[in-house]
Amino acid sequence: MQRLRHLSILLLVFVGCCVELSAQRVSIQTHLDRSEIRIGERAAVEMTIRTDNLAATRFHLVEDSTGNERFRVLEFGALDTINVGGTIQEIKARMIITSFDSTLITIPPIVVETPSGSAVSKPLALNVVSPEVDLQHPDRFKPIQDPWDEPYTLKDILILIWTSWITYVAILIALVLLFIYEYKRRMEYMKEPEPVYQPPTTAFETFLTQLEALKGMRLEEQVDFKVYYTSLTSAVRSYLVQVLHFDALEKTTDELLEALHTYSLNSDYLRTIEELMRVGDFVKFAKSLPLRSEVEQATRSIYEQTKAFHLAWLAQQEKAATAGKEVAE
Repeated sequence: MQRLRHLSILLLVFVGCCVELSAQRVSIQTHLDRSEIRIGERAAVEMTIRTDNLAATRFHLVEDSTGNERFRVLEFGALDTINVGGTIQEIKARMIITSFDSTLITIPPIVVETPSGSAVSKPLALNVVSPEVDLQHPDRFKPIQDPWDEPYTLKDILILIWTSWITYVAILIALVLLFIYEYKRRMEYMKEPEPVYQPPTTAFETFLTQLEALKGMRLEEQVDFKVYYTSLTSAVRSYLVQVLHFDALEKTTDELLEALHTYSLNSDYLRTIEELMRVGDFVKFAKSLPLRSEVEQATRSIYEQTKAFHLAWLAQQEKAATAGKEVAE
C-alpha cells in the first residue's frame, strides 16, 4: 500500500514536470517554513505561482490514498501579485496548516489550473512530534486555569437587563406600589379631617381675646370711637353672660345695672362697669368724642377689675365644689 502511494506521488510529479515543460506559462513552487512541528502548532506552506490568466486560475490539493485528514488547512491567501512580463502574473501565496497526529505526514501536491494549462507542485513532508512531558517532576505541572472572563460592556449589561424576567417582575412590583401609593394619597385627600380637640375656653379668656382685637384700632374720627366702645361694652356683656348666667346682651344700660345690683359684685367693679356703659352710650348715641387717653384708661380699668373679679369668682367656685364634695361624703 505504501509503495502504491509513493508510485502515485511519483507519477503525479512526472506528469507535473511534463505539463511544466509543455506549458511554461503556468508553474507552481512550494516549500515549508519548517520541517517539524509539535502537535497543534502551525506550519506555513509558501507558494510561488505563475499564471497567464489570473482571473481563471484555480487551486486544489491532490488527495492521496490516505486522504487529507492527517492535517488541517487553517488559512489560505495571496500575499502579493507581480507582473513579470506580458500576461504572466506571479502570485506569492501562503497556506497555514496544523496537525494533531504524532507522525510524519505528507502534504500532497497542489494543482494549479488555467485555461491554457496546468501545473503540479512537489509533495512536502512534515514531521509532527508530541510535546515532551517530564514525568519525573510532576510537581512542575501547572494547574489548568479557568478561561478569563471578558468584561461586560454597557451594551451587554443593557441587553441582560431588558431580557431578564427579573426586570419585568421589578417593573410590575413598582407599578403596583405606585398604584397603592396614589390610591392612599387620594383617599387621604378626600377624607374629611378629624376634628381637633379644643379645650373649652373660659369666660375670662374669651374676654381677653376680644380686648386683644381692640389693640391697634384706628381712633381718629367719631365713628372709630363708636366702633371701639361698641366692641368693648359687648365684650363685658358677653363675659357677664357666661359668669352670671343672665341675658346681659339684650338689656339696656339701666336694665343691666339694675340686674347687676342683685349679684354680689364688689363696688369698684360695679362702678367701673357703670362708667364704661354710660360713656359708651354717649359715644354711640350722642356722638360724644372722648380723648384717646380716656379710652385707654377705661380699657385698662375694666381689664383690671374684671381680672380681679374673675379670680375671686374662681376661688368661690372652688370653695363651693369642695364643700359639696364634703357633704356628699
